[in-house]
Amino acid sequence: MAHGYQNYIGGEWVPAASGQTFDDLNPADRDDLIGRFPRSDARDVDRAVQAAQEGFARWARVPAPRRAEVVRKAGETLRRRKDELGRLMTREMGKVLTEALGDVQEGIDTAEYMFGEGRRLFGVQAPCELPQKFGVAIRVPVGVVAAITPFNAPLNTVIHKVAPAIAAGNAVVLKPAEQTPLCSVALAAILLDAGLPPGFLQVTCGPGETTGAALVADRRVRFFTFTGSAAVGLTIKQNSGIAKSHLELGSNSASIVAADADLELVADLVTRAGYRKAGQVCTSVQRLLAHASVIDELTGLLAKRVAALRAGDPRAPGVQVGPLIAPAEAERAQGWITEAVERGATAVTGGERDGPVLIPTLLRDPPPDSRIMTEEIFAPAVALVAVGGLGEAIDVINAGEYGLQAGVFTRDLETAFHAARRLRVGGVMINDTSSYHADAMPYGGVKNSGFGLEGPRYAIQDMTDPRIIVLNLREGG
Repeated sequence: MAHGYQNYIGGEWVPAASGQTFDDLNPADRDDLIGRFPRSDARDVDRAVQAAQEGFARWARVPAPRRAEVVRKAGETLRRRKDELGRLMTREMGKVLTEALGDVQEGIDTAEYMFGEGRRLFGVQAPCELPQKFGVAIRVPVGVVAAITPFNAPLNTVIHKVAPAIAAGNAVVLKPAEQTPLCSVALAAILLDAGLPPGFLQVTCGPGETTGAALVADRRVRFFTFTGSAAVGLTIKQNSGIAKSHLELGSNSASIVAADADLELVADLVTRAGYRKAGQVCTSVQRLLAHASVIDELTGLLAKRVAALRAGDPRAPGVQVGPLIAPAEAERAQGWITEAVERGATAVTGGERDGPVLIPTLLRDPPPDSRIMTEEIFAPAVALVAVGGLGEAIDVINAGEYGLQAGVFTRDLETAFHAARRLRVGGVMINDTSSYHADAMPYGGVKNSGFGLEGPRYAIQDMTDPRIIVLNLREGG
């Protein structure tokens, strides 16, 4: 019999007010019921935000080192339970175990970074025009933070949102992705065991259309941190009033291959970065813009590597690419591939589908206006396109609606810097793909890829407000 889970609100594990639940299913085996979770509605959200508001009044007064200590202890528990949590993630999200363990390790690293940054939360002296005036600008927590998290990194991305909020002195309402709620519930329990007092973290499970919408409409929330699609991000921005927000949205990230690039390096890195987590990564290489003089050789190198990737049940030995989060997503992605081929693209390898598993796909020269070139496929598929030079490749990227990260492969320093200056993206990786991401670095996009930054130092700054304090001192005192 499937285990029933509950929301965590006001220091208690409670069912949804409606009594309704939804099923959490293994994406590789839809007959494997992981658990049943509360289908929260506006009543649950109202209670969660109220509890967070009451908790904030107490938590903000707790010294920063003590708040940071909670995050450190949680990181220690993550380390002890790494294997267990990795297996849980493989079952719930469909990542192969090595990738799931990598996600847990990234969560451990993020917690350690947050611990350090949480202890360094301080202000600066502020300039004042008169000599008897002395000013300082301190950082104060914003209040209630709503964290709306995605399915594709169900532990580390949640930590990137919850940990800085806690370290900064805020109270949090967490709404996990409907497809991966168990990872968030497990993390909440770990934070409570680490000493987080009741009332400072609430967990409300449910679909975005109801649970998420009620959270966005609540004006008591003062900061929204969201990772997901551009369409949902726009809805959050339009409906969240004047609350601050950080939106990490979609992309169809590209990497540029110059004529002088190390093609073996390109092939090795793209084989990893285009197909890890079944391509369900915002920075995943979706477009590879290669100079016409090297594209044939690069096609051969990539075709051999991509065709060798084994796709299937992530629990099976030797599988490198697992399923998409749902069969409908695999069907959609295959439809995009079929559309591109019907319009003239060449399927170099892959394109077949087995239920939720899409065989790793490499396309050659799809039409510029095809969906795989203009939208986010979020699947293990890479489009390889010939360009006449660096300027053309940069123009292709800049003309698109997204701007998260890009990669540039070249042996020439001038070329690298020229591209880095001209590309309208949040991050440029030289001799690496768009998919590189270190947890401590500032991470965010431009255009429809969102705004605001993840990364411990930057998120904590965003989740606090500056407050100016000016002393009027007596002369000669």
